[in-house]
Amino acid sequence: MKTGEIRDLGKEVSDMISDDEINRAIEILSPILNTKVSFSKLDLLGKEIGARGYTQAQKFFRAFDEIIDYDAMGGFVIVSQALIYFLGDKFEEVMEKNREYIIKGDKWYVCDIFGERSLGHALVNYFDKTLPYLKKFLEDNNKWIKRSVGVSIHFFSKRVLNDTEKTRKLLELLEPHIEEKQRDAVKGIGWGLKTIGKYHPEILFEFLKKQLHKKKLSKLMLRKALTYLDKDKILEIESYVRGL
Repeated sequence: MKTGEIRDLGKEVSDMISDDEINRAIEILSPILNTKVSFSKLDLLGKEIGARGYTQAQKFFRAFDEIIDYDAMGGFVIVSQALIYFLGDKFEEVMEKNREYIIKGDKWYVCDIFGERSLGHALVNYFDKTLPYLKKFLEDNNKWIKRSVGVSIHFFSKRVLNDTEKTRKLLELLEPHIEEKQRDAVKGIGWGLKTIGKYHPEILFEFLKKQLHKKKLSKLMLRKALTYLDKDKILEIESYVRGL
């Protein structure tokens, strides 16, 4: 599909949702949901739907529920991208929808799709408002919800390069969970640490030294966190760990 066709499809789907014809909207979307489509095109479709629907939140949330229930990877991308447009007026509902949809999807890629879209954008654009939700997510019993925090931090760290204060706050947020053992959650948290280390190596290095003094990180989390640190820093950390 070409860009113009995607925009037309987004308008058609949005019009159906606005007219309370959700089943018809799903029918129109089904060829997209049933085939392999590039994420860039799915993202554009989600943006078109979100931009047209954010003033009719409840109608569109009901439609999003149906798209998620379709259980197609493309549907998760479309919805997570569309949700970004609702953050301004329906922030709490969007955060609740993120949790609901990640749990319902129950796969690593669903978690990562939402973490790199609606959750990540929430952290970039509504940092202080998002932190309490991420704190609750880290305390959640669901492994994918925990993992999503690390993914959203990864997204934030790629987009916000020069705000060391916020980066330190994110590390403070992760600190109580740095000894996490559940593998999928560890991968997410480790991914967040890894990307912080790419753009703020000195901050991560000092954080890790402080943590290792009193806590034991899993080998997987430590390996991810050290990915982008320079060789001398890695050797110092590894030497310290061996000496414990």
